[in-house]
Amino acid sequence: MDKLIITVAPTGSVPRKKDTPHLPITPEEIAEAAYRCEQEGASIIHVHCRDENEDPTSDYDLFQETVSKIRKRTKLLVMVSTSGVAGRSDEERAEPLRTQPDLASLTTGSLNFTGRTPPVVYTNSWGTITYLAQRMRDLNIKPEMEAFDVGFIPQGIRLVGEGLVAEPPLFQLVMGVGGGIPATINNLLHMRAQLPQNALFTVAGVGKAQLDMTSMSILMGGHVRVGLEDNIYLAKKKLVPNEDFVARTHRIAETLNREVATPVEARAILGL
Repeated sequence: MDKLIITVAPTGSVPRKKDTPHLPITPEEIAEAAYRCEQEGASIIHVHCRDENEDPTSDYDLFQETVSKIRKRTKLLVMVSTSGVAGRSDEERAEPLRTQPDLASLTTGSLNFTGRTPPVVYTNSWGTITYLAQRMRDLNIKPEMEAFDVGFIPQGIRLVGEGLVAEPPLFQLVMGVGGGIPATINNLLHMRAQLPQNALFTVAGVGKAQLDMTSMSILMGGHVRVGLEDNIYLAKKKLVPNEDFVARTHRIAETLNREVATPVEARAILGL
């Protein structure tokens, strides 16, 4: 197996400070979280930004400040979010790409996102998907194609076939989001079976499913994403900072005899 790439998603678009005091919101807080997670074994950081009201934003200046601070403090590969959960236009969603990240998220389908209160429709039309894929291709940014359900995978394969995403493709299998595929071992095995033979994949488990899903991915030869975007509890009622999730994942990988990749090794594995 390749060495394990640990991605940390420290902020996301859903949790707030009232939910956990450990949530990094400002560029300084996110950069500090990035530094601490790198020390525990993370090699990629998945960046979301928040405005002064803690609402998700695609503001270029805020992303630029955040990415700059992360790169000054760490050697982590930077992945920016192009999420449109907040109803932003395609052009707004592409703004973080101007920060010249190493990777960017690219959701390849739509779903009823019941993981938010109130629930929203996470809309990703084929026009939006191809627009973002073209922008990433033009800027030499590797997409991480987010699959919230089985049908998202053929859409990603189509992007590869149309030359919008370079080989080898990178998929993230997102397990347990409200409105998406439930986080079960059988479902994860089924999702993995749909991927092209040369695909790389990362697994994110949401909520209490995080530990099971990421542990399975380690055994399956995949990679993992952890952090407060997906789960704020390390154990029942136990709120901890992002680096504790990374540290636990690192320990599990070592127990399972899977070495953890450095940022330099992750770059090579991903073909960046």
